[in-house]
Amino acid sequence: MGKEKDYRENIDRSVKRLAKALNIIEALHQDLEFVFEHTDWNSEVNWQIEEAASKLGFALATLNNWYDEPEE
Repeated sequence: MGKEKDYRENIDRSVKRLAKALNIIEALHQDLEFVFEHTDWNSEVNWQIEEAASKLGFALATLNNWYDEPEE
């Protein structure tokens, strides 16, 4: 069970790190959205950030449920 415990700890740590990263990405997204609302700059980069955050959110969900029993 020693290695299994280590794996779970690594996944738990990864979940926390990814959640923190998504919080940072959300904050920068809001900062950029403010800029784009008040300027005529191209907001394509903000769309790319949204896409990346969405994919990272899916990864976070997968990691969070990694050791759960599969539903029938």
